[in-house]
Amino acid sequence: MVYIKYSGTISGQESINQLVEEFVDICRISGWEYEVVRENFQSMTSRPDFPEADKLLFSDSDGVEGMQTLSSSEVYLEGIMIKPDPERDPIRFTFDRSGRMSTIAFSTSDTSAFTKKITVKKYEFLYFPYVKMVTRDYDHHVQVVKLLDYVKKRYVKDLEVVDNSSYWETRDEEQLHVKFWKVMNSRNLIV
Repeated sequence: MVYIKYSGTISGQESINQLVEEFVDICRISGWEYEVVRENFQSMTSRPDFPEADKLLFSDSDGVEGMQTLSSSEVYLEGIMIKPDPERDPIRFTFDRSGRMSTIAFSTSDTSAFTKKITVKKYEFLYFPYVKMVTRDYDHHVQVVKLLDYVKKRYVKDLEVVDNSSYWETRDEEQLHVKFWKVMNSRNLIV
């Protein structure tokens, strides 16, 4: 598999706002899908049919019928997700409260408490967002590198990129084509 991982830090809220505003314009002009991300996970919601012992953890309902709020640790994410191609992984330019480029991975687990089943969502920050490449899609790979170049020049000066195709370092498109061809042949894929 070919992938690109990237990491870095943006210099403050104003820079995040500028990045989002600029990429919203770019996406609209280019016809790309995008999602502006402003997630504050300070509170989690849950249905009120939890076991009686757990109701001590809930505060009053915030006006949403059938929902109650449970305090959680402060988790915050802001930025934009870009999808130049709806069939490919999005490119995430999202940041935590300290400005570190990050994304959040969710996992769920079911637990039994008393006689009822509770689904618990766990989340963790990933400080190296990544984009998996489809093995025939070297044009998308080049496009992602160009976007990362722009973000490094304009917003994230310390951007660090790990590209297992070596295209980030070499900018050699012929070598990139060969890398994708080798990956396809090693998996016995048909072009």
